[in-house]
This record gives sequence, C-alpha cells and structure tokens, in this order.
Amino acid sequence: MQEERMQVLKMVDEGKISVDEATKLLDALRVSGGQQVNLEEKFNAFAKDTKEFFKDVRNKINVMYKEAEPKIKEATKTVVAKTANFADSISQNLNEKVKKMDDGDCCTDCEDKPADNGSPPNN
Repeated sequence: MQEERMQVLKMVDEGKISVDEATKLLDALRVSGGQQVNLEEKFNAFAKDTKEFFKDVRNKINVMYKEAEPKIKEATKTVVAKTANFADSISQNLNEKVKKMDDGDCCTDCEDKPADNGSPPNN
C-alpha cells in the first residue's frame, strides 16, 4: 500500500493528476486497505467529550461561586461599614470646624501663622 501511495504522490509531482484526484485516490486506497474511519463516530465521540467537558466546567464554576458568595457578601458589608464610619468621621470633623467658625474661634490652630496684614506672629 505504501508503494501505491508513493505512486500517487509521484503522479501529482509529475503533473499527471491534480491534487483533488490524488486525494480521491488516496482515500480509495485507505478504504481498500481497511483504514477508513467512520467520521460520524469520531464526531459523536468528540461531541460527547465536549459536552462532558463543559458540564464539568459549569459544575466547577457553580461550586466556586457558592463558596465565594458568602465571602463576597461579608467583604461588602465590611467595606460598607468602614466607608460609613469614615464618612461619619469626616462629617463630625467638619461639623466641629463649622461650630468653631460660628463661635468666632476659627483660628485656634492658626496662632503661629502670620496675621492677614503680613506682620510676624506674636511670640
């Protein structure tokens, strides 16, 4: 059979037959040699393997999601609580500053800063 295949390839090389004709001849040689594989069976096996693969991937993703969900919820609660605490702290600090300004005591931390007229600070 190997000799026959080489003959077909030689005929293509010499331009006696086309590539399409050579393909048909090589296919015919395979069939006569008992090497013809049922493509439908191969396709069905591949489809089954692919279906099983994606089913397995889907199951693993579902497990990962179920494991991660409570952790994500807890992390979200922590972030929300810390953000709220931070916002409260800023609000409280701003309210204290506004109250000092309203009381006319806005520059308690500014005692060492120069006056508006540019004169040096009182020592």
